[in-house]
Amino acid sequence: MLSRYLTKLNIRQRLTLQFLLLVSVLFLLFSVSIYLFSKLYLNNRFYNGLQERAIITASLKIALSADQKAIQDLVRNSDERMLTEEIVSIYDPQRNMFVFTTDILKEGYHRSFLNPADTSKSVNTISRNNYKICVLKIKNYWVVISAKDVYEKEALSNLRDILVILSLVALLFIAYISWFMADRALSPISKIARQLDEIFPRNLSRRIDYPHTEDEIGFVTRTINKLLQRVETSINTQRMFVANISHELKNPLTKIFTQIELLEMKYRDHPEYYTQIMSLRSDTLMLNHLTQALLELASISASDRELPKRELRIDEILMSAIAEFKRWNPDFEILLNLEEFPDNEEILIYPVNEDALKIVFKNLLDNACKFSTDQRADVKIHSAAGQLLITIYNEGTPIPPEEISKILEPFFRSDSTAKGKKGHGVGLAIVKQILRLHGIRLTIVPSASGNSFVLSFSRTQI
Repeated sequence: MLSRYLTKLNIRQRLTLQFLLLVSVLFLLFSVSIYLFSKLYLNNRFYNGLQERAIITASLKIALSADQKAIQDLVRNSDERMLTEEIVSIYDPQRNMFVFTTDILKEGYHRSFLNPADTSKSVNTISRNNYKICVLKIKNYWVVISAKDVYEKEALSNLRDILVILSLVALLFIAYISWFMADRALSPISKIARQLDEIFPRNLSRRIDYPHTEDEIGFVTRTINKLLQRVETSINTQRMFVANISHELKNPLTKIFTQIELLEMKYRDHPEYYTQIMSLRSDTLMLNHLTQALLELASISASDRELPKRELRIDEILMSAIAEFKRWNPDFEILLNLEEFPDNEEILIYPVNEDALKIVFKNLLDNACKFSTDQRADVKIHSAAGQLLITIYNEGTPIPPEEISKILEPFFRSDSTAKGKKGHGVGLAIVKQILRLHGIRLTIVPSASGNSFVLSFSRTQI
């Protein structure tokens, strides 16, 4: 339970809590030690006071043979602090008869402590109920003195209250100091994190600046800077590859496709060749689409700049994308539902890159038609909670819940929905990258009869 709670805390909170627990244990031990030593000191002090009273009383009675009243007056004046319910009794060497007592009614109470007393010791201390008793042997006489230690209880009670209050105040102060010191200790890491946010992906040529290069964080900084150097080299290499391969692949594929079209026209009247040519045309077209999709994905992933955006109407971009999609895919059917079209035109306007958003719409339409049972996609423009929603729905096999987070990854193809369907698992990965750059949220909602891909345009997500 405690370990699960600690894992939810950040480093600063854990450091503060750990230091506070450590200091709390030390304070507890310190307070308990003070309390116990104070109790021991007050207890010994009280017994020493009893012994002094017993010696004074016995000396007055035995040596000076003073009467009872004179002894009581002298005892009272011998100490500024009166002992509560103090009683002194003196017995003969055989411990049979009492020679003197300050309270005849309590003499029997004192006699009960004589027999258990250890005769080999000159002083015996006993605690019974609220009384503390001291049995002493003075000049062959036995002296028993008892009293209540009210002062010790009061002093310990005050000491306990003081220790509790001081501990609480000290712990609050230490908690504040611990939080402050943990924040100071972790501030270099926070600065490094902010610098990393500024470096990637826009400023890969920059490096982390940390003045204390010889300490532990300085070592981490040097390691991160080496890693950034490798990342910069890798991304620059990737950009060069994308730029070069784009030209090197597109031109040959275009020539091949043109030559296939010429062969198609030449051998249209030769069925034995025409079927093979059309198959070759289909494979070449698929290869062309795959190459273009891979290049787009690599270009978007390697880009260190934000896409240029303008405030545009999303519905107009969607309709333009639908028109282009239908021109290149005449076998697919797109049904546009405008029954819940937003009345507020302001939510239709959103900062986007038009070409990139068209790629998103066309990939989602292609995915919906391709995996539907009737090669049809239903598109709906509506709004909810002040934000624009575009839902693309297709009837077909529902996407399993455990695969929803995976279908946006490159080259992932679901065993339950993609069997027998053409594709390479790249289109939705491109969609994910473009939506991330725009701050647009994509929600996949499977149902019993199909799947819905819902795009949410909210300025709070930008």
